[in-house]
Amino acid sequence: MLEEKLSKIGFNKKETKVYLELLKIGPQPVSIIAKRLFYNRTSTYSILRGLEKKGVVSNYKNYNLKIFVASDPNALIAYLDSQSKTFEYYKREFLGLIPKFRAFLRNYVFKKPVVRYFDGVEGVKHVMYDALATKGGNFAYLCLDKWFKSGMRDFLVEYKETRIAGKKVPLKAIVPDTPEVREFFKTYYQNDQMTEVLYVDPARAGDLFQNEITIYDDKVTILHLTAGEEFGVIIESAEVASMQKSIFYMAWKGLQL
Repeated sequence: MLEEKLSKIGFNKKETKVYLELLKIGPQPVSIIAKRLFYNRTSTYSILRGLEKKGVVSNYKNYNLKIFVASDPNALIAYLDSQSKTFEYYKREFLGLIPKFRAFLRNYVFKKPVVRYFDGVEGVKHVMYDALATKGGNFAYLCLDKWFKSGMRDFLVEYKETRIAGKKVPLKAIVPDTPEVREFFKTYYQNDQMTEVLYVDPARAGDLFQNEITIYDDKVTILHLTAGEEFGVIIESAEVASMQKSIFYMAWKGLQL
């Protein structure tokens, strides 16, 4: 336990062993300490010098022999106090240096993408509601046929009401052109001025509606909606989101031709 506590305040493993050994055996020359701990004499002397700088070990001469002695354990409190004052000084100094450190960010702004996975129907819902936190709008490929097959049609209606009434999030969506999808938008989106939809023949779309993709702010979400296999993924990356938004606009224009 003592070893663990000492490591938490900055003692390395060898400093801890030497300090505790000195407390146990009392004043000794470096040769005795090294022999008891199976360290070589030179490295033991270096460790003792480090402990002296911490103020927990001191030395005196007995004739021509240097004797090392562990200070009273209260010296540990004095050491912590000195460390506290040192870090308080550097804290004030570094506060003034923060702008200089931040200047490095201007030269390298790329951030690694953060990917989060959410399992099951509840995970899918979590990902959906995350998209409502957008500062702009949502750009989406909606695989509504899979929503219908998964039995989550009611959730879609509830989600739409939240998006329009509460969050006021604009939606630009590419959707499969099927009678059921058209009927859904006619029923629930007839007077919706915040939603723009492009209907695409599923035969022409290929695998476009295999999974649902939504782009917003610096995020891209992917929903897998096969019944019993539902999951959602959020990819947070400004670069990835920007690229996917460009692809969406190209698809929007190209699929209208």
